[in-house]
Amino acid sequence: MGRLVTSTIPVRAWALAASLLLVPTFVAAQDGAEARVDSAAFGARAPTDTTRGPAPRKTFFVKRDLVTSGIAVASSVAVSAFDLRIAHWARSPGVQGDSSRHDLVEQLTRANETPMMLAALATYGVGRIAGLHTTADVGLHTLEAVVLTTGVSQVVRGVLGRTRPRASLEDPFLFKPSTGFSGFETRSYPSLHTAASFAAATALVGEIHERRPGAVKVAAPLLYAAALVPPLTRIYLDQHWASDIVAGGFVGALLGSRVVSYAHSHRRTRLDRVLLAVSAMPDGRGGVMLVVDPRR
Repeated sequence: MGRLVTSTIPVRAWALAASLLLVPTFVAAQDGAEARVDSAAFGARAPTDTTRGPAPRKTFFVKRDLVTSGIAVASSVAVSAFDLRIAHWARSPGVQGDSSRHDLVEQLTRANETPMMLAALATYGVGRIAGLHTTADVGLHTLEAVVLTTGVSQVVRGVLGRTRPRASLEDPFLFKPSTGFSGFETRSYPSLHTAASFAAATALVGEIHERRPGAVKVAAPLLYAAALVPPLTRIYLDQHWASDIVAGGFVGALLGSRVVSYAHSHRRTRLDRVLLAVSAMPDGRGGVMLVVDPRR
């Protein structure tokens, strides 16, 4: 085992913590602007498509998210003290194994934000084409969760510029601020693979809870077990520190849960109204007309 670099841990670990706190602030600002536009457009008219969920909430985030964020910050800081030790373990011959194990992990790590977005988009498309409203709804909200999580994670990664373990073998706290936007080796924190997988899993668990709460106890363990696969491959391949994984899991779970919760407790956003309620149909004269389904 290598010696932990402890002299620089406090200041740099708190830099990681501060980055986590930026996530709720960034998204809340985005959502607040959208909520004001939506309120101005629709006035005080009560929503007609949120009867399944709780009373409409005014904000994207809720108060308990502060507590959750605090726990996540503390967890990320705590794990960062062990980043180097965990990296040494992952690099050991016993863990790395032979070439067949490495090839398998290389295949598994392809489950990143891009195929997840495509799968969610395909689910939405099939639902719209086949008239399966629930399928379209689930696909759209999962897509929104992964897209939002990807965007937020990329901003944090770009600003922090934390170096990946394979490029900074013995220093988990090597930062090159703002270089993560242009350099692949300096966009380690948070792990985007982890954030996307947990956003998708959390969104799906939320959608299942909205429709069949009793199925969550079976679906949630399976979905979260699957969500753990991409982050584990990233540690194995020396692409991320363990604290990157903790941060990515938090960002994905938080945004995935908020997207679904907000969608089912608030009047639909303009995007949802367009993508779920508006359909193109033949007008009988060789043209196409847009039809709004009031049930959506």
